[in-house]
Amino acid sequence: MTEKPRRSTFRSRLEDMISALSADIINGKLQPGDFLPSELTLVEQYQLSKNSVRKGLDKLLEQEMIEKVPRIGTRVVGTGASSGITLKFGYYPTLMLEVNLSQLIALFRERFPYIEVKMVPISESLLAANPQEAMERDELDLLTLNTHHFGVALDQGALPGMLEPLQPNAETYPFLLQSFIQAGHVYVQPLTFSPIILCYNKHHFAEKKMPEPDSGWHWSDVQTAAKALTIKHERMGLFFHLQSNNRWPLFLLQNKVVFDRSPEGKLIVDNKRFRDAMQMSLRLFEGLNPEMPHMSENDSDSQLFFLQQKASMIITSYYSLNHLRHAEFEYDLAPLPYLEEARTQLLTIGLSINRSSSNKAAAHTLLHYLVSNEAQQHIRQHSLSIPSSKPVAEWTGKELLNRPSRFHMYRDIIPTFQTYSDMNITLSELEIIKRNFKLYWARLEDFDSAFRKLEDELEAIAFTLD
Repeated sequence: MTEKPRRSTFRSRLEDMISALSADIINGKLQPGDFLPSELTLVEQYQLSKNSVRKGLDKLLEQEMIEKVPRIGTRVVGTGASSGITLKFGYYPTLMLEVNLSQLIALFRERFPYIEVKMVPISESLLAANPQEAMERDELDLLTLNTHHFGVALDQGALPGMLEPLQPNAETYPFLLQSFIQAGHVYVQPLTFSPIILCYNKHHFAEKKMPEPDSGWHWSDVQTAAKALTIKHERMGLFFHLQSNNRWPLFLLQNKVVFDRSPEGKLIVDNKRFRDAMQMSLRLFEGLNPEMPHMSENDSDSQLFFLQQKASMIITSYYSLNHLRHAEFEYDLAPLPYLEEARTQLLTIGLSINRSSSNKAAAHTLLHYLVSNEAQQHIRQHSLSIPSSKPVAEWTGKELLNRPSRFHMYRDIIPTFQTYSDMNITLSELEIIKRNFKLYWARLEDFDSAFRKLEDELEAIAFTLD
């Protein structure tokens, strides 16, 4: 006997129907004078009863978006009560530079003047602590989420009630969606992405008559090159912010670390691959500036030193290349050097909709615009970030910005893309590891002491959970 659908699934499908029809009217897919699909078609499409479909249409009628035409059907009359709607869009402030977000919103306003977008910069520290609180505090309708912050929401069990399931754009690189799928639903539509890469000053390599980095470089090659490129009191051969969660875990990924767990769920870190990777993260700097692992406050210091030609090589991302748009020297890119296996970390920034938003149709309209061909092409031509749309990202034509000659290198290393979740670890557990190894990276504690502290904290957490 077929199981009777739950009332919650009826409500979800009814909301889907109302949201989809509203979005089609607001974004102009359904113009005034057009007729909606018949009630019978909507019944079949959304697996609803006739009464449920009529209740949904009544909602649109109340919003003055449609009118009933006796014996003919339901006709669109306009955006109606949706006119003048204010949409609250929470965004990472860095996107103003990384995707020219203010210009994209200006273009959106030209096409949809009846949707007022209120821009709300969101704190990354608050998102890292509690994404749902960050969203609810400012009553956001649409917000940007990266892989890490989505993972926090997932770890906190906030996902089902927090975000609206989405139908992803068909032109999005398929591998970008994997980080945002839970229980068969996509909760974040990717906007842009970047692997972690090596960026280097071509002039410095030519000056020393050294071969430039290539896809075969190991970290030992980087170490050798960095020593040769370093000029005391003038420049560093290699620089990067080791304590970033987009940097130090690279050594774990490349050493094929996959954590086991105890029957109670406790993270087990006592394995050779983990030990070797953490020791390599510091050993890389032997013979170089011993202060480097803790002399930077954040990733932006790397870009600053590189732009001033005080660092010959940096570990960075395509997002950060936007700070190098006006560099007065020639630089280029190479795949990230590796330990045992060529792997790099994938960073993705996407768009998500508040499940409790009263402006879902308008939120869908802005989301769809930002991943449209027009908006993605704007990102491609007016920034050094990589659009999520495969056809747009791989577009070739007249360039408006100076780009490194190997800008499209990311296409060759897609098989090496991974995220921290591939190691069977949560973001909060990565933070615990980092916190316990800070003194080790500062050379104020030996490895065994840092490791014991880590195990003690993980044991204490497991005991608390029991």
